[in-house]
Amino acid sequence: MSLNEEKLYLFWDELYDIGTASVDLALKHCKQTICDWIGAQNAYWIGAVHAAGEQCTQKDVLGGWRFGSIEVLNPSYTDAARLRQGLGMGDAREPGETLKVVMAAAGTFRVYSLGTGMIDIDRFRQTEYYDYFYRQPGIVDRLWVAFPVDNHVESVFLFDRHDGQERFSQSELQLAAAALRGLKWLHRNLSLSHGLGPEYESLIPSERRMLPHLLSGASEKTISERLNLSPSTVHQYASGIYRKFGARGRANFMALWLQGCG
Repeated sequence: MSLNEEKLYLFWDELYDIGTASVDLALKHCKQTICDWIGAQNAYWIGAVHAAGEQCTQKDVLGGWRFGSIEVLNPSYTDAARLRQGLGMGDAREPGETLKVVMAAAGTFRVYSLGTGMIDIDRFRQTEYYDYFYRQPGIVDRLWVAFPVDNHVESVFLFDRHDGQERFSQSELQLAAAALRGLKWLHRNLSLSHGLGPEYESLIPSERRMLPHLLSGASEKTISERLNLSPSTVHQYASGIYRKFGARGRANFMALWLQGCG
């Protein structure tokens, strides 16, 4: 077994153990560990959903994909408003060429960086987009790893290198890709916990509010105290959640969750 293989197996085991208690802690550990491995200063997780219907027109440069959640590892490196603009969120400018390339291949596992020929980097550097979203924040290279959760949801990780650093090497891209490709359960759980899975469409707001507490392993009594709800109300909501996810009670629901096939 190679050193990298041993490193990956230990990493996956650590994440699984953490994720059984908190998917948010697992995400933080995942981003920090990969940053340490590849020499990145910041990382982001972005949940993408496909907007069906009228929004999916020929003029839609992202093919109907929208970004519903952003989790940043080191906020001191990131202007949140700037990042949201870069993703084409809100009343922002049009998404950049890099994002168009990443989302054009939605539905496949993919890895890109600025230095791997995904775009004409010399031309890109002449754009206002590059100046605002890369040069000004001091980003010298960005690495994307995108994982298709299903036909409507994508889990996207970004890693940034800042001033004074070299571009990501091919071996670093391969290591990040290998680490994240083996984590289907985490991609699935992240999308669910951020309200991006298709099952969420049928949940009422109170059920969505309670879902993270169920997934933390807390008892219904503890949840009722946390949310200031009666035990009978908590039980009613929990039963509704299990039914909508096709689970036969709490144990089956947790098993489906951890397997990433709820």
